[in-house]
Amino acid sequence: MNRVRVVLCVALLAIGTAGCSLLEPKPDSSRYFMLRALSPEQGPALDGLVLGLGPVAVPDYLDSNEMIDLVGPYEVRYSAQNRWVEPLGGQIVRTLNENLDALLSPDAIVSYPWFAQDGVQLQVEVAFDPIRMDDDGAWTGSARWVVRAPGTRVGLERGDVSFELGSGLIPPDQIATALSTELQDLTVAIAEAVRRQVARRHRPGEAQHHHRTGR
Repeated sequence: MNRVRVVLCVALLAIGTAGCSLLEPKPDSSRYFMLRALSPEQGPALDGLVLGLGPVAVPDYLDSNEMIDLVGPYEVRYSAQNRWVEPLGGQIVRTLNENLDALLSPDAIVSYPWFAQDGVQLQVEVAFDPIRMDDDGAWTGSARWVVRAPGTRVGLERGDVSFELGSGLIPPDQIATALSTELQDLTVAIAEAVRRQVARRHRPGEAQHHHRTGR
């Protein structure tokens, strides 16, 4: 009888221990990534300028907290482990804002949409295209930008950039680094266009020029 009791106690103890291990929280293996902005004060300040940023269009499938694994030319997967610290679309807008502030130091940068009383003098629009695999197996992206007079469809300057993320299954830190670098290059081109437009506005009697850049 005593032997039966001992066996039952051991069995109950084993079940209890297994149950506790199942209920214990598992370590979170998630990794969180963010885009890197330029350091402040990269150029002379454009005093008196109020710059409008937006709309900034990002493909819906990229605008997520989950990073995507680029599997093949017709397949992407949302990562269960690798995440952005915030949805990518919002992070791109914030990084563009910080980069433009570092390069131009205007009086203010107002995010779209804005009101007439905000006093926006120049507007910057950006549109990102979907990520694609090229014929050589490299993952590439592109973006188009335009500087315009706010409230109009008049494009004062416009341009486009293209970039390569890498080939195969790209590590998440490489994706974050490549996007940060390309956002910096994109913002430099936009900032140069904004400076040209501000300079032309300060030259009496000079007509607005329409300019296109790209790479």
